Amino acid sequence: MGGLFSALSNSVDALRTIESALAVSQNNVSNANTPGYARQVAQIESQSLNLPAGLTGGVQYGGTQSTQDEYANQAVRTQFSAQGYFTGETDSLSSIQSLFDVTGQTGVTGALNNLFQSFSAWSATPNTTTAQAVISQAQAVAQNFQSASASLSQVTTSVNQQISSNVSQINTLAAAIQQANIAIQNSTTPDAGLDANLHASLESLSQVADITVAFAPNGTATVLLGGQTPLVIGAQQYTIQASFAPNGTPAIANATPDARILDSNGQDITSQISQGSLGGLLNVRNTVLPSLQGDGQQQGALNQLAQQVADSVNSILTSAQTSSGAAGSPLFAYNASNPTDVAQTLTLDPNITASTLAPASPGPPAVSNGAALQLANLGNSTAPADEISGQTILQFLSTMATQAGQNASDAQTGSNLHAQLLAQAQSLQTQVSGVSLDAEAAEVLQLQQGYQAAGKMVSVIDTLSQTLLSMTTT
Repeated sequence: MGGLFSALSNSVDALRTIESALAVSQNNVSNANTPGYARQVAQIESQSLNLPAGLTGGVQYGGTQSTQDEYANQAVRTQFSAQGYFTGETDSLSSIQSLFDVTGQTGVTGALNNLFQSFSAWSATPNTTTAQAVISQAQAVAQNFQSASASLSQVTTSVNQQISSNVSQINTLAAAIQQANIAIQNSTTPDAGLDANLHASLESLSQVADITVAFAPNGTATVLLGGQTPLVIGAQQYTIQASFAPNGTPAIANATPDARILDSNGQDITSQISQGSLGGLLNVRNTVLPSLQGDGQQQGALNQLAQQVADSVNSILTSAQTSSGAAGSPLFAYNASNPTDVAQTLTLDPNITASTLAPASPGPPAVSNGAALQLANLGNSTAPADEISGQTILQFLSTMATQAGQNASDAQTGSNLHAQLLAQAQSLQTQVSGVSLDAEAAEVLQLQQGYQAAGKMVSVIDTLSQTLLSMTTT
């Protein structure tokens, strides 16, 4: 009878073990699409068999083992950060690109081309009608510079809002990781649900900024922003903030300050953030936009162009003479007190009229349309006084438009590339730790067969026990 009781005990243990394993498979199936969830594997442990020593063998349930693979997870987070960078750039760079028409038909480019054409027509026939056309085209140039400047300011405001939103998102996700860490610390056994929440938050965070993650033996995560600044260490969270105030004394007073990210102690950590959507937005905000609209350290290409056009045109006109021999008047005016406000404040000179627009070059020798001819060729003039950074006015404008288009194209290309690399990393992650419904179905079928076999064993032992009891009572 002792052997039968041992066999019965082993069979009951097998049934319990299989029930636990079935529960694990059921949990896997239920969480197949849960973000951050890794397949759990039931540990079925065989027991020692040594009958003389009283060890009767059998199986016992040994808990679960997670298939979470941090190498695969880190590869996914890396690609999330890279794709996030280009995604953060794309919308803003597309808006900037639209301001500079490479076809030369609209915007600042089209307005300048029309102005130079009006100068050419005026030089061929210097009269009131062609002079008035020049003034009209000059008005359009001023309006287009103002419009481009205003649009860049709108992009800046939008990017500032997105940066602030990204910073808030980082703090929110860091708080979620902190709470997950606390729950894991307080849990007596590994919890697949808590682990899934933690890893889902880490993946979401990696889309916003580049992070490095280290796991303690108890499963809690330490998260560093840019590999240096702590966001979460165990149960402690460290918040960051965005700042749009000048850092120190700018070289150009009253210019738009760069965006900065500050750690929990108020230290500038902007340079540590090079990936994720926040990294892309910071690049647009602190590199691309200042190169066009200026900041505390530079005038900006749009303002350089506006000032060069205004100064060159005014210089030629004020050195020229009207048909009556009077000195010419300037065509443009702008606020010279702030180099980064030139495009925004560019207007027609309030005193300009068709009669004060001077086409003649006084010489010697005097040329009745000499100034007008000089203005017609101004866009391609290679005179040092008419160039910007070694380029003619039209070459400089073409470079601006080309660069804006190239930036937008590079961002879209980068986003598409890293979307593919992310898909590959996620595919590997799924192979390693994802839940396969087919594999779980096969596992359940195998466990059911084992359960039936153990149940059959219990039934056989019960029959034998009843037979033996009957034999002893007769």
